[in-house]
Amino acid sequence: MLPALPPEKGEAEAAARETREDGRAPQEGEVRTRADGGAARKAAAVFTSLASGLGTLPAAVADASGAVVRTGSAVRELARTATGWRLTVGSAAVPESVAADAVILALPARPAGRLLAGVPGAGGAAAALGEIPYASMAIITLAYPRSVFPEPLARGGSGYLVPAVDGHAVKAVTLSTRKWPHLAGGTAGRGPDSAGSADARPSGAGRAGAGQLDIVRCSAGRLGEEELLQREDAELAKLAAAELGEATGVRGEPADWRVTRWGGALPQYLVGHLDRVASIRVAVAAQPGLAICGAAFDGSASPRA
Repeated sequence: MLPALPPEKGEAEAAARETREDGRAPQEGEVRTRADGGAARKAAAVFTSLASGLGTLPAAVADASGAVVRTGSAVRELARTATGWRLTVGSAAVPESVAADAVILALPARPAGRLLAGVPGAGGAAAALGEIPYASMAIITLAYPRSVFPEPLARGGSGYLVPAVDGHAVKAVTLSTRKWPHLAGGTAGRGPDSAGSADARPSGAGRAGAGQLDIVRCSAGRLGEEELLQREDAELAKLAAAELGEATGVRGEPADWRVTRWGGALPQYLVGHLDRVASIRVAVAAQPGLAICGAAFDGSASPRA
């Protein structure tokens, strides 16, 4: 089975004006030697992340803070008090009140809007949050023997985007083991049963045990494409592999695959989005001890400072 890949990690960028001693342009992440014989250095990173994946950051921050972190507790109501805020937590049958000096709403737009709907003076923000639509998506992860990749693709490049006008199901492709070279070390010789992941969906051929594998992540699902995402996992994997082959020339079927679905995960930034976000922030800023953040506002990735 395929190993569960950690969240997206850093990508190194080759400096265009530097060359290797043999005259070739340096590849992504490659250590280069200066022409004057000085110390070697790596290219500046376009994307950066933690070696263990960004998914490990929240737990590390929580541990370092010393705070008590509660998970699995749904917040059903938010209300102002004389000293701060009161959160109603838990089921309707057994509610619990939690007092807080300050609250940060770090959640999707519509649930945030529902919590703000009962806060005096925040009705405008609640309405604007409800206007931000979300799309669902599926990540189809494919594993191929490195030998099946055409030579130009094997030499470089980390992926590509597919415009909706092209009419394809796959909207983006990341060559994960090329974009994040440190992932390649975990794919050599893995067979369909070696990762022990309950989420993996082997192709049935059991061919993943020989040689180095390249991992490719295909993203499918745009706004309004719910019918596409209702297909079975095996059908999505077959479709993604076919479109990858058509676009890149990758030969043969994947040695292994898995499908991961994310319902309502991608906020859509429609015309007027910036004005909508500005109005939300003004309304929230007028509430002492309240802040709001998330992918619905400025994007679904973390920019490098």
